[in-house]
Amino acid sequence: MSMNTKTAHTAEHAFIGSLQKILNKTLSVRKVEHSDSYNIAFIRASGVELDFEKIVSAEKEVNRLILEGRKILYHSFSSLNEAKKVFPSLRANETRLENAGTITVVEIENHDLSACSMEHVNNLSECTFFLVTNMSMNESDYEIRFMVGKNAMDEAVKITEKINSICNQVGANYNTVEATIKKLHYEREQYYNRLKKLTNKMLVDIPDWNFDKQNINVITAILDDMDWRIIQNFAGEKILEERTIVILINMVDNDTANLVFARSTDVNLDCVKIFEDLRNDENIGNGGGKPNFVNAKIVRSRSDKVVEALINKSLESISP
Repeated sequence: MSMNTKTAHTAEHAFIGSLQKILNKTLSVRKVEHSDSYNIAFIRASGVELDFEKIVSAEKEVNRLILEGRKILYHSFSSLNEAKKVFPSLRANETRLENAGTITVVEIENHDLSACSMEHVNNLSECTFFLVTNMSMNESDYEIRFMVGKNAMDEAVKITEKINSICNQVGANYNTVEATIKKLHYEREQYYNRLKKLTNKMLVDIPDWNFDKQNINVITAILDDMDWRIIQNFAGEKILEERTIVILINMVDNDTANLVFARSTDVNLDCVKIFEDLRNDENIGNGGGKPNFVNAKIVRSRSDKVVEALINKSLESISP
């Protein structure tokens, strides 16, 4: 086992021990993965409530124990039951160890006890520095990524650089960046809510074009930088109505626009084929979807011609 793996695995023992004290609960570590660049501990989530505040508290204690240079002690027992008689709070993967022979209990001095057959360092000071980089849920496990030693120190420097970069971008300093980001988030939500209201209003105000000859209602408009998700939802709701075709374009920037081209189930029309035929004839952009619903990115300057062509080709296809 490499020295990096030994230090990472020993630090993981210290970290789990700290989490157990914070949670006042014995944790079940399903597995631990080690690599040259990162390490992952998978903790059973059943009955456990973890947040990053608790993770940080445990992280701080591990680094305090590293500075103290807590010793690593080893105890051997003939069985897991014998080990538990001496150390009732012992953490162990019982399923994996119940039929094992000699059981080795790894003790971090006055901190953690775990049955483990892997190699460890002799003193926590050899771990140098411990850093948690991410916590996420993976099915029924908490997946906690961490680094140890020089890798952790290098990563901490990168994080500091990234924080400074964020501060510069949002016009804040280290002490005010959290408040500034919260304010920006609040303002974004306010502007987004206004955009949604404006988008809904503009969509509701779009008139229906009725083509009596084909008995078809066409709902079409060219919008400028509205909320695309709401536009798509609107199109999906409209094609629930009978004999309806929806052709909506939303300008995105100076060069491109988004297109939704859809029809109700009672209209015998292949939207994908019509769009592809138009795309092959003229360089309008790319897209695809289902026979009743197409999403595409098109050339902004061709928007008017695309709407006109899709209406004409659709009406031709369903002419009586």
